[in-house]
Amino acid sequence: MENNFEHRVRTGFEKQGFMSTIGAQLAEVQPGFCRIRLAFSEQVAQQHGFFHGGVISAMADNAAGFAGYSLMSSDEQPLSVEFKINFLAPAIGEILEARGKVLRSGRRLKHVNVEVFCLDNGAETLVAIALATIASSRSVREIPG
Repeated sequence: MENNFEHRVRTGFEKQGFMSTIGAQLAEVQPGFCRIRLAFSEQVAQQHGFFHGGVISAMADNAAGFAGYSLMSSDEQPLSVEFKINFLAPAIGEILEARGKVLRSGRRLKHVNVEVFCLDNGAETLVAIALATIASSRSVREIPG
């Protein structure tokens, strides 16, 4: 890992068109850790007024990918190669927050645990957990911009 990891992770996150479209923000990045936040809106809701499961999954996938990316060298890019999510409770709240933490960082694969919370009036509810495998690839180029 190089000391410019935070700049690389934040720059990579800014290039995520989908995260920008839904209004997600990279709240925190540390070596092996990433926290992404999203305010509730009708655009990210399902028909019952909860955060949509696809949005929850995308947030978890990105938290895993960027947590893994924080431990990669500057010539590597993250690619999700496996992802499993369990929904534990309806995602009702003001803010959705995905927290990715690398459990094991190998030479080519990073195993990442993600917990997704809904924050509402100061209370946190764990709404989903995910486990992802992130590969470091040198064959994928970073999109300029």
